[in-house]
Amino acid sequence: MVEYPDIAYFLSKDLISKNSRDEIYEKIAVTAAKFIKCDLVTIFILNEDIEKINCVKYYENGKFIKKDLEILLGEGLIGSVIENGESLISNNLKADLSDIYYELEKQFSGMSSIMSVPIFAGSLVLGALNFYEKDSYGFSEEEIKIAKFIAMMGGVFIYSLTLYENANLLYLMQKEESQKIANLLEVSKLVSSSLDLSSIIDNSVKSLNSFTKTDSALVYFKDNSANKFCYEFFKCDMPSCPIFGGNINCYAMVNFECKFAKCASEPKILRKCKSKDCPFFKEMTLKLFKNYNADGMSPCGGEMREAPLSFKLYECNYLETLDFQYPTIDYYETEETGGIYKSGDCLFGDMGMKTLIALPVKTDKDFLGIIFLFGKKKTEYSIEAIDFISNISSIVSIAVYNAMVLSHIEEEHFETINSISEAIEARDTYTRTHGDRLIDYGTLVAKELGLSENEVKNIRYSAAMHDVGKIGVKDSILNKPGKLTEEEYEEIKKHPEIGYNMLKKIKFLSHIANDVLYHQERYDGKGYPKGLSGQNIPIAARIIAVIDTFDAMTTDRPYRKALPASVALEELRKNSGTQFDPRVVEAFLKVASAALKSEAAPAAPENK
Repeated sequence: MVEYPDIAYFLSKDLISKNSRDEIYEKIAVTAAKFIKCDLVTIFILNEDIEKINCVKYYENGKFIKKDLEILLGEGLIGSVIENGESLISNNLKADLSDIYYELEKQFSGMSSIMSVPIFAGSLVLGALNFYEKDSYGFSEEEIKIAKFIAMMGGVFIYSLTLYENANLLYLMQKEESQKIANLLEVSKLVSSSLDLSSIIDNSVKSLNSFTKTDSALVYFKDNSANKFCYEFFKCDMPSCPIFGGNINCYAMVNFECKFAKCASEPKILRKCKSKDCPFFKEMTLKLFKNYNADGMSPCGGEMREAPLSFKLYECNYLETLDFQYPTIDYYETEETGGIYKSGDCLFGDMGMKTLIALPVKTDKDFLGIIFLFGKKKTEYSIEAIDFISNISSIVSIAVYNAMVLSHIEEEHFETINSISEAIEARDTYTRTHGDRLIDYGTLVAKELGLSENEVKNIRYSAAMHDVGKIGVKDSILNKPGKLTEEEYEEIKKHPEIGYNMLKKIKFLSHIANDVLYHQERYDGKGYPKGLSGQNIPIAARIIAVIDTFDAMTTDRPYRKALPASVALEELRKNSGTQFDPRVVEAFLKVASAALKSEAAPAAPENK
């Protein structure tokens, strides 16, 4: 079975340093041919200026062939895919197409079957990726998903290059704006250098604060768990509609039915409804993603408080003036009587700030959130400066959207991996939820130690897979109620190496193979299988050694009852510096103590 991280790695590994459009097209075509069985791959790209579509790559029998093919938007299968943004599949071109369009497709390829998927950047259709077979062939659901994934990843690289090219063009055309363009290129480079959402936002806010000369920021994203919005658009042609009027675009909720007219779903370019106008949009909940030096807010002259963790759009009067298509800039002004703020309501209160900038984070079809910037001084901005801020906002929006899409894919992938691990652990009656607890423990400890987001992610995988090697240990040994014999213990000791040998063969998990191999090592060098000590043991393995031991002590085992959490924590203290890394023990004690006091996860299992 094809793994999506393998596809992403194969497609992207050579493209980071590439700045040629032709090289990107070639790598997309090669990737498509590698992961999907086909006789021919073509890539058609839309020229928006003249509404024509050109064949930029023609890949057959492992060779790129020069083909000067051109069609109009909406013409033939490929033209329809690019115009409508929806995939099309024909298992028999001659039977499915009229004579004129069959001759057109035959001219392109001479093939019998085609699968054509749109290449997207966010919600913008850039072109189409097409797979052909000489014979009649039914492309499977899995092949369709893989094709869409390759097209999506390819669209990210194509659009990133387009942004870079456009920024360079602006640089050449407007030399007097060289510093601004240099900043734009830097922001584009920073946010494109990572697919980690937190890193993208950190870099974006840093750049925005620097350019706007603001001092702090709050970043809010819509709370998908609280909002069940469809975020597709429908065109309301009901002139008598008292809410929206006629012929405008508005938001729809899942299962929403307009009581005035039955409107067909029709994707449209985003035309944001104001919160005071749209009864559905204003109910949206925004959730705090990150706070950048914006603490100490006072609600309308009252006691100081922290930034709100979440709020609904209608709760913030200031947002009624917010332009969801463009940055909104406003200034705090107090009245002599009462000190009431004209700009910025009780939600953001008295922060000792003078300037407030709100930047929408959005794509053409979806609203993602808002970045609020606060300045201690009142700063006036020119139209050109506001345009530049808007450009940064657009770059950030696309980067955020791509990061969210990848994060969703990664999370689904992690859930699959974790399910496999749980299936293996289920053989051991007493450790069926062991992996889940270790994932929670490991994440908290890694964050307490200040590890990077990528290291935290790797520790989640390591915690989930640390005992995968037990698949090679007999059930009779795993579930033995009594003490293990020396021979049985030697069998148990083989599981780290079994797990290592399994994982090192899986490309997207090979980087955690050493963490699994060394999770039974001791800090003093008396562990197994290699007898490593101290900092020579990977940090993930040192973390797993602590949390694995704690969980084992506080869980009922075949040969003894669970120990109280307090006793287990004391055992960790006693063995700090010998069996365990002292830094890891200290971090875990802090995390566990806080969790136990607040009765929050990860809580120790109850004694039975």
